Amino acid sequence: MFNVTRIYPAPDSIAKNQYNKDDVLNKLKPMFFEKCYLCERDDIQDVEVEHFVPHESNGALKYDWDNLYYSCSRCNSIKSNTHINLLNCTDNSIDIGSLICCLMPSTPDGDVKVEATSTKCDKTENTVKLLEKCYNLENTALRGISRETLMEQMWEHYTDLLLVRKILRDKKSGRTMKQGAEETIEAMLKVEHPFSIFWRYYYLNDSFLIEHYPHLRVGF
Repeated sequence: MFNVTRIYPAPDSIAKNQYNKDDVLNKLKPMFFEKCYLCERDDIQDVEVEHFVPHESNGALKYDWDNLYYSCSRCNSIKSNTHINLLNCTDNSIDIGSLICCLMPSTPDGDVKVEATSTKCDKTENTVKLLEKCYNLENTALRGISRETLMEQMWEHYTDLLLVRKILRDKKSGRTMKQGAEETIEAMLKVEHPFSIFWRYYYLNDSFLIEHYPHLRVGF
């Protein structure tokens, strides 16, 4: 999960009580860095406009620009109307990344680890529980398939990270190779990158990167 700055004014369709329109999605997509605001995957083929606070047929919430989020169908269906009182990634008074840590499993079939980083509050605990389900839940056949796809996407990026880290560690690597590897890690640590929360916490737990490339820690 990552912080977002909401853009105003609201799209024209909102005033017409329409939220699943092109102008709404065209504004949400870049605002959320083209990523699902929960799982952080990009290149989403099954984009949905998600209501942060379940509208329960309440028009004021259903067509509230501040209540509309960019989501994949997997996360939207898991969140549904049962997960409420969550950390709000568009609230710039909080730093989502400093409150919740996400770590890759040792194998693609293992569970992603999601945990609060400090003293827990209800919103943090509720968000941790939701993210655990978004990454790990496979209680139906379709969710099993969507979870497998999600994990494969995450592992592609994870493999890239491990490969470029190896280049930085390898004394045989030339200056140009190391510069390219460093730039790759720098890009992965930016919030715009898919699954950036994972790569940030990987970096923070890697003493080699912290010691030799401290300048890469910018903005988190």
